[in-house]
Amino acid sequence: MTDSLDVARRESALSSGAGFPFLLCFGVTWILAAVSSFVVAQTTAAWIHLLQGVVVMPVAVGLQRLLGYPRASRDNPLMPLAAQIVFIQPVAFPAFIVVLGLEPAYVPVAFAAVVAAHFLPFGWLYRTPVYVVLGVVLSAGVFGLAAVFGLRSLHYTGFFVGACLLVAAFFARAHAAALRRQTVTGTAA
Repeated sequence: MTDSLDVARRESALSSGAGFPFLLCFGVTWILAAVSSFVVAQTTAAWIHLLQGVVVMPVAVGLQRLLGYPRASRDNPLMPLAAQIVFIQPVAFPAFIVVLGLEPAYVPVAFAAVVAAHFLPFGWLYRTPVYVVLGVVLSAGVFGLAAVFGLRSLHYTGFFVGACLLVAAFFARAHAAALRRQTVTGTAA
C-alpha cells in the first residue's frame, strides 16, 4: 500500500506542478485585490478579496494545461482528497459573511487565515514542506498585520499574502521539477 500511495502522491504533485500555477495566479490576484483596497470602498474591497477565486481558478487550471503538466490518472485515489482540500475555502464562506457584516476591513485577514489552513494538507499530498511553511507564515503574518495595523490591515494583507504565494510558487515549481527528474532517473524522492 505504501508504494501505491507514494505513486499516487507523486502523480498528484506532478499533475499540477506541485501547485505552481495556482500559487502564481492567486499571488497576482491577492496583490491586485490589495491595490483595489486603495481605490474602492471598504466593503467592495472585501468582496474583491473573497471572489477573486471565481475569476482566477479557471485561469490557473488553464495555465496548468498550457504548461503541459500531465493529467492525473482517473484512478488516482488522492484526487478526491485534493478536491476536498481546495473546497475548504468555499465551505468557510458563511464565516466570511459574518466578518463582512461586523467589520469589512478584516475580511482579507479572515480569508487569508482559512487559505493558510487549507495549505497544510498539501504539504503531505505534494511531499514538500513548502505548503506547511506557507500556511504557518500566512497565518502568523496576517494576524501580525491585523494586530499592528488594525483596520488598515485591509490595505496590506493582500500584498503580504500575494508576495508569500509568489515566493512559494517558485519553491513548489522547483519541487515539482525535482520530482520530475527523480521520475525520469528512477531515484526515490
